[in-house]
Amino acid sequence: MKNNISFLYGCISLYIMMLMMIPFYGSAQERVRPRFEIETDPLAFLLQGYSAHAAVTYSGFRSSIGVYGIKSPDFLKSNDAFYVYTSGFDFKTDYLFGSVKGFYAGVQFTYSKDRIGLRDAAYREDLWGLNIGLRGGYRFMFGKPENQYRGFYITPWVALLYNPSANTVWHGSEEYEQASWVPFPTLHLGWRF
Repeated sequence: MKNNISFLYGCISLYIMMLMMIPFYGSAQERVRPRFEIETDPLAFLLQGYSAHAAVTYSGFRSSIGVYGIKSPDFLKSNDAFYVYTSGFDFKTDYLFGSVKGFYAGVQFTYSKDRIGLRDAAYREDLWGLNIGLRGGYRFMFGKPENQYRGFYITPWVALLYNPSANTVWHGSEEYEQASWVPFPTLHLGWRF
């Protein structure tokens, strides 16, 4: 439990330090208007779910909020006898390394619900939890630089999320254990205004 709290404080401290850098980073850069973006994760739809995110870029950073849901594929579950559907909302802040295109890294906070139950049973149990993690990716911008890359973009990214409240669910003789550490690779398609 002590390690969980230490990790949580470390992630919160990193996020606060990033927020404190915003005024200093912005003064060192040429003034660029904030830009709004919307995006979705096509993989979520392939996994019988949904995904919608809104973001703003400002002074070398990007912050977004979003909602999502996915049916967990069998290879990600600890027991194939269970049905697991994860849904929730997230908040992310990324450092863009001086350009809206290219590599970025950041932090992610996700509040999610895992709806868990045996495949052949009607009963489902809901487990809520906060996941905290680090993420990174690459932004392929198809807009023109003189228009601040307005238009379509693709961004593959990966996150490593920590679940400090991972639980084990028992249904009859079957056991499902939530993972404490969850790698999450995906691909987002978006539009920059």
